[in-house]
Amino acid sequence: MRSPKLIATGTASISMTPMIDVVFLLIIFFLVSSHLAKQENSITLALPTAASGMQDLARRDTVTINILTDGSWLLGGAPIDALTLETAIGRRMADSLQPLQLRIRTDQSVPYHRLEPILAVAARLGISDIVFSVYREGQR
Repeated sequence: MRSPKLIATGTASISMTPMIDVVFLLIIFFLVSSHLAKQENSITLALPTAASGMQDLARRDTVTINILTDGSWLLGGAPIDALTLETAIGRRMADSLQPLQLRIRTDQSVPYHRLEPILAVAARLGISDIVFSVYREGQR
């Protein structure tokens, strides 16, 4: 019996251009998303102080809402109202693979009636994981 002879008739090559394109797109995506995450927490607010509490170390999909001293709301650094907030959070919940966490950053001088509509939106959407950003007593 004879063994078949393999004859190399050409050279194999792999085009690197699509892979380089994908890598650049991923780099841009992560740069933009990290910038937006920093922007949500960079708004200067006089957060309330708390004598006790727990630091949340779990990594979850989180939506951060900032409530300014005048009572206006910011989502992702952009002003938002109650109707738009419900739509935006609902869309975010649909895109998320895990339960959503709602983080509220509010100035300590903001009255409760400015915060209550946000909690009502969370209740309507079924969000039970709500976290308030605070300073520890004596931490400021």
